[in-house]
Amino acid sequence: MPITAGEFLDAMERLTPGSLAEDWDNIGLQVGSSLNRSSSVLVTLNVTGEVLDEAAYQKCGIILTHHPLIFQPMAAVSDDTATGRLILRASREDIAIIVAHTNLDAAKGGLADTMAELIDLRRVTPLQGAMAGLSKLVVFVPPADLEPVRESLFAAGAGAIGDYSHCSWYSEGTGTFLPLEGAHPAKGKVGSDEQTPEIRLELVFPSQKIDEVVRALKAAHSYEEPAYDIYPLETRHHNAGSGRIGELPAEVSLSDFASMLAEIFSMRGARFVGDPEMPVRNVALVPGSGAGYISLAAGRADVLVTGDFKYHDAALGAELGLGLVNLPHDISERTALAAWLPRLEREMQPRGVSVLLSSVPTGYWQAAPALKKTQLTDQEEKSMHHLHVDGGSRGNPGPAGIGAVLADPDGEPVETLASYIGEATNNVAEYQAMISGLELALDRGVTRLAIFSDSELIVRQLEGAYRVKNEGLRPYYQQAKSLLSRLEEYEISSIPREANAHADELVNQALDESGH
Repeated sequence: MPITAGEFLDAMERLTPGSLAEDWDNIGLQVGSSLNRSSSVLVTLNVTGEVLDEAAYQKCGIILTHHPLIFQPMAAVSDDTATGRLILRASREDIAIIVAHTNLDAAKGGLADTMAELIDLRRVTPLQGAMAGLSKLVVFVPPADLEPVRESLFAAGAGAIGDYSHCSWYSEGTGTFLPLEGAHPAKGKVGSDEQTPEIRLELVFPSQKIDEVVRALKAAHSYEEPAYDIYPLETRHHNAGSGRIGELPAEVSLSDFASMLAEIFSMRGARFVGDPEMPVRNVALVPGSGAGYISLAAGRADVLVTGDFKYHDAALGAELGLGLVNLPHDISERTALAAWLPRLEREMQPRGVSVLLSSVPTGYWQAAPALKKTQLTDQEEKSMHHLHVDGGSRGNPGPAGIGAVLADPDGEPVETLASYIGEATNNVAEYQAMISGLELALDRGVTRLAIFSDSELIVRQLEGAYRVKNEGLRPYYQQAKSLLSRLEEYEISSIPREANAHADELVNQALDESGH
C-alpha cells in the first residue's frame, strides 16, 4: 500500500524528532511534494546520480538520505551545478528526497545508540544531551479558572514531560489590581484597588508552540488581561543528544579495542592515538565527524571513537590523556545506518511499505596498492584463496540460479553455495553469483582472493574495461565493487565455461532442486 511523503515524514518525526537537529542543519522534505506516493523507500547516506539510478530501478518514489542534498542556501536551481542537476532530475522522475541528519544521529534509538549497541556498551547516556526546546508558562488564575485553564493548555500541547502528560504545578496566593478608566474587570470596579485570591499555575511547553499556548490561555481565562510570564529553559534531554558515552562489559587495552572496532566495522585496521596498552572501559562515540567533542569527552571517557581527526586533534587528545580511534565518517555511518534500518522497517511494516538500503558505495576515498601488478605470479596466486562463481537463467529472463566455490590456497574447496534466485537475466544472475561469492569469502575472513568467472562482460566491467551501459545492472555492479574494496588484494579473471565446471554444476543443481 503506497505511503505519501507527508505520511513518511510523520513517521520519521516519531523516530527522529526534528527538534533534535542542530541549528545549522537542514532536514526534512527537500525535493518533491508531501503528496508524492510510493510503496518503497530507498535509504542512503548521500544522494548521487547512481542513487537516483537505483531508486528508479527499484521503483522507489521516496529517498531517505542522511546527508542533506541541499545544505547551503542556493541562489538558483539549474543544470549548471551538480546539486541542481540532481534536484531537477529527482523532480522530473517524481522522487521525493527527505533528509534525517543530526536528528537521526541524536534520537533515542538513532545512529549514536545503534553504534553503542554494535560496540556492546552498557549504561549508555548522551555525551551531550540535546536542548529540549522547552519554555515555561507561569500564569495567575482565579480558583474557578484553574481547571478550565489547565485543560485548555493541555489540549494546546503544554504540560508534557517525557512519557508523562497533564503535568503542572500550582500554589495559592493573593493578587492585587486597580482597574483604570476603560477597563471591564471580571471582578471589582473601575478606580477601586482590589485584592483577590489567585493561583500561580506553571507548565512547560515546546517553545515552537508559544502562539497556540497563549491563545489557549486567553481563551479559557476569565480575566480581560491575564497576567503571565514565559521563560526559555536550558533543559536538555537525558536520552537523546550528541554522541553517546558508556561502559564496555570488561576492560581491554586500547590496541585490542581498536582491533575490535576494525572487525565490527569491517575495516582492515583502525588507526588510534594513545598508549597501546592503556586500559579502556569508558567509551565515548560520535557517528561521522566528532573531533570537536574531544574536550567534552576528556576526563569522562578513556577513549573517543569518531572520524575526521586532523593532526592537531590527535595532539589535543594525547595532551588530554584521551585515547582516540579514527572510524572513517562513511564507514561508521553506513554500518550504523544498516543496523538502524530494522527500526524503520518496523515502522513501515503496518503500511506494507518496503525499505531498501542503497547498494551504491558511499565512500570517496580509495586505496591503491604500493605496486600494481597486471598479473599475479604463480607464487602469489598460490598464497591466495580461489573463488569460482557462475550464474545462469533458463529463459533469459527466466528461472535463475547461482553457484560459488571458495577454495583454499591449495585449491581444496572450503565452502560451496548453490541458490535459486527467482526470475532474472543471465547477466543479473552472474552478478548475483559474484556478490554472494564475495560475501561468502569476506564472511570467512578472506582478504586475498583470486576470482574466476566465465562471464567476460561482468569481469571486464568490474575491471573498468567496459562501461555499465545497462542501468538495470548498475546496482549489482556497485554492490560488487563495494565488496571488492574490502579485500586487501584480489585478481579477477575471465575463464572458459569448462574451467568453471564446478560452479556451473551448482547453478544447475539449484535450478533442478527448485523444480525449474
